[in-house]
Amino acid sequence: MIKRNNVLIVDDDVANLYQLSQILRNKYRIHAVKDGVSALKEAAKHEPDLILLDLIMPGLNGVEVFSQLKGNKKTKDIPVIFITGLTTSADESEGLALGAVDYIRKPFNETVVKLRVDHQIDIVNLRRGLENAAAKAEREAEAAKAANESKSNFLASMSHEIRTPLSAIIGITNILMQNMSLPEEVLGELDKISASSDLLLGIINDILDLSKIEAGKMDVMNVPYEIANLINTASHLNLMRINDKPIEFELEISDAMPARLLGDVLRIKQILNNLLSNAFKYTDAGEIVLSFDCVSAQAGVVLIISVRDTGHGISEAQQKNIFQEYARLHQDEAHVEGTGLGLNITQRLVQLLGGEIHVESEPRKGSVFTVRIPQKVIGTDLLDKEVADNLRQFRIDYTKNEKEIKKKRSLMPFGKVLIVDDIETNLYVTAGLMNLYRLRVDTAMNGQRAIKKITDGKKYDIIFMDHMMPGMNGVEATRRIRKTGYEGKIVALTANVLAGNDEMFLQSGFDGYISKPIDMEELDATLKKFLCDTRDVTKLSPRLVEAFVRDARKTLSALEKLPPSPEQYEGDEMRLFITYVHGIKSALQTVGEKSLSTLAERLERAGVSQDLRAIAEIYPSFINDFRIVLEKFEDYREEIPFT
Repeated sequence: MIKRNNVLIVDDDVANLYQLSQILRNKYRIHAVKDGVSALKEAAKHEPDLILLDLIMPGLNGVEVFSQLKGNKKTKDIPVIFITGLTTSADESEGLALGAVDYIRKPFNETVVKLRVDHQIDIVNLRRGLENAAAKAEREAEAAKAANESKSNFLASMSHEIRTPLSAIIGITNILMQNMSLPEEVLGELDKISASSDLLLGIINDILDLSKIEAGKMDVMNVPYEIANLINTASHLNLMRINDKPIEFELEISDAMPARLLGDVLRIKQILNNLLSNAFKYTDAGEIVLSFDCVSAQAGVVLIISVRDTGHGISEAQQKNIFQEYARLHQDEAHVEGTGLGLNITQRLVQLLGGEIHVESEPRKGSVFTVRIPQKVIGTDLLDKEVADNLRQFRIDYTKNEKEIKKKRSLMPFGKVLIVDDIETNLYVTAGLMNLYRLRVDTAMNGQRAIKKITDGKKYDIIFMDHMMPGMNGVEATRRIRKTGYEGKIVALTANVLAGNDEMFLQSGFDGYISKPIDMEELDATLKKFLCDTRDVTKLSPRLVEAFVRDARKTLSALEKLPPSPEQYEGDEMRLFITYVHGIKSALQTVGEKSLSTLAERLERAGVSQDLRAIAEIYPSFINDFRIVLEKFEDYREEIPFT
């Protein structure tokens, strides 16, 4: 049954009420009242869709009733048609100026009444339909947003849960692969485990990226970058995908390429990696060409990147679907790995950056993917011709058997780190990776224990703090450590790799972060970055290390025999103190311990001037750090042969 609209008729003349009711009753539900007060009550009670209101009535006239209707929140939006016996256009203009939607004149013309009422009711129904549709769309949008938010949170949580055991698999495999004494067949099997783990990690990252894009959590983060670094990084990273395939990899770089650009280089690298990954995946032989060009645009340039291959190619039918989620280009090729998310994510990333992506392809002949992304130019310098030529020629010097060569890493026995993680397996893996650098490793199973170590006076070159821990998480633990005045480096370990995390960690007191599973290159870069101010003991000659250890032991033994406070010195004890700190000052400078050498010099000056207060302030810190320095040199001395 169709619901009929309500019409309220207000007129002090009963004959008029009857006539209008008869005209409209077959199509509408009619409410009729004879005065203004009743009209206001009826309108507030039933909220009719339209009011026919007589202008001239005793008591409250039509204008007064209209004014009160508009002043009431419940009735202010009800359209009103004035009923009048007045005939001048001025009267009609005045009523319309007040806000009436139309006029019906007396005596009534049945056709005119029906047409004018029908017209206003149609407008009411149309507006109501639009409002309902908008409300429904808003509800659906909110529901979709909530669903996306829920999915994003679920996937982020699952990502963390999956990454925890995966971190252990990848970490332990990396540790074992450093042992060159293992049989070749064992190393080969470990390599397969590593490759499969990397593939699984890539699938997890794809799913997480898709959820972040859908939830609107992937922000554009524009930063200045060198185009040469972008080209070099993307090329070398993907050359490993050649393996034993007879593929030539070529670079084409425009002579008009700016040296520096402003854009989201992280997303551009991701786009590049996805396109190159597909090219190597679906090309068995021939060539893959990566080209970079640019054209001027109103706000800078449009960066044009294309990847051309001589691979399997894509049919016209496939080209219509390749950017859809979970679309696999060649379903019949079971050996081709992947989820089918790569190109969908690539297209969404390109669109996120305000660009476009295009594909041209022919089966068994190959494909060309072209991406155009607007970028801003920094400065006026073009990419140096010599740099561009070196980038083009780099393939000559590239060694395909790179993975068979163990990365040469700097040993850092002078460094001391604290690893904080609530998962014992994670502690084992992370400590194992640190041991490859001969670092001195301390561990804590939660934030409270880490804080206790700091408040007990322990110092570390780097604290590696797990982000997600039960009870006190890594962010809160770091905040409390910073409140103690601790200024050492703290690096977050996180399996929750959401965009913008780097900024969040920096604002929370961290100096950086490493994603889990831990990537060896990322770890290596972090250690070099934060331990670079300490001299690498491995670069000192073994004989120098041996001599320093002997001198340091002798000095420490002598200092420990002196009274603990300079106020207790008697006879020659002050002279001996000055002699010992003077002698070790030079030795510390020689082995690169400049800050400790400076403390020794201050102690020497204080001793000469008999400044007992200065000695009392400086000496405890000096002797504590001196013991640590001696310990690290002794540790390294045991690792190297002396001749």
